[in-house]
Amino acid sequence: MPPPIDAMWDRDVILAEATYVDQPAPHRLRFIDVDVVHGGEARDEVTVQVDDNALPLVQPGKRYVLAWQETQRSPSTKKLRVMRAEGPQLLMSAGANPALFEARPETRELLLQPPTPERLEGREHLRRAMAGLRSADPQMQSLFAAELFARSALREQLGGAERRRLRAFVLRGDRAYEARSMILEAALIYPAHYGSDWARVAARVIRHEPVSALPGQPNEGLVWSAFGLLQRDAASVPLAQLARWVASGNGALSELALHAIRRQAPERELPLIDQALADEALAAGTREFLLDHRRRLLLSQSSEG
Repeated sequence: MPPPIDAMWDRDVILAEATYVDQPAPHRLRFIDVDVVHGGEARDEVTVQVDDNALPLVQPGKRYVLAWQETQRSPSTKKLRVMRAEGPQLLMSAGANPALFEARPETRELLLQPPTPERLEGREHLRRAMAGLRSADPQMQSLFAAELFARSALREQLGGAERRRLRAFVLRGDRAYEARSMILEAALIYPAHYGSDWARVAARVIRHEPVSALPGQPNEGLVWSAFGLLQRDAASVPLAQLARWVASGNGALSELALHAIRRQAPERELPLIDQALADEALAAGTREFLLDHRRRLLLSQSSEG
């Protein structure tokens, strides 16, 4: 994925500062006094299509930095770009999800200048990103976490002090889930830069994060990466802490928990599946997965016997 600042300066993206006015239709936000910085022509106003997560971010009369797309890949060729029939759509990219930020002075300085290597690949940007994780603004936490994930020049400069701060950040329950998830996923994907000593962090995530019987919970990405780190490092976790995820509303997390249980105590896998299936509140998707997983497990045990 591209670093979020680069994504907002993509050739197919329009970047601007504008004043929010109102919501003329569901999932449409209207802005006036539009100062286009990149990618398009000057205009008096723009109305952009947005998802639910953008709606709570705006207040009438306030200035915002925003990025949107007016074109999309042609459905027929996948190469040419054509105008979006639904009109401009707010950019959604990792760390800029959505690309809509209150136009504070530091935000203007960060986002409205071209993303040159001199500005974004040195120690100063690394210090800015690490400080940004301490921001009270969840959007800025996620933006800087994505910079640390996706900008290779920053990864290559990480030292012991930064790694310690990043491990502590992931365990902060008052930090944005999106940001924590990206840092933990970066540790999983880039051990050469993030270090190989993340198993304890992953184990604490598995132990302390709440399990929901409903799908679509905000901590799912964080827990997914934690299970990945445990598997990568062949780390053991108390069985009870793994067992609680078998009945998760996300079937993928249930599967990861069962794989971890099989590595540590294969004789407990089937009883824990049956225990989860006995729960009437079990999510339908998880129940379907567990029934299929149980059938395959029994077939495997039968063929081995």
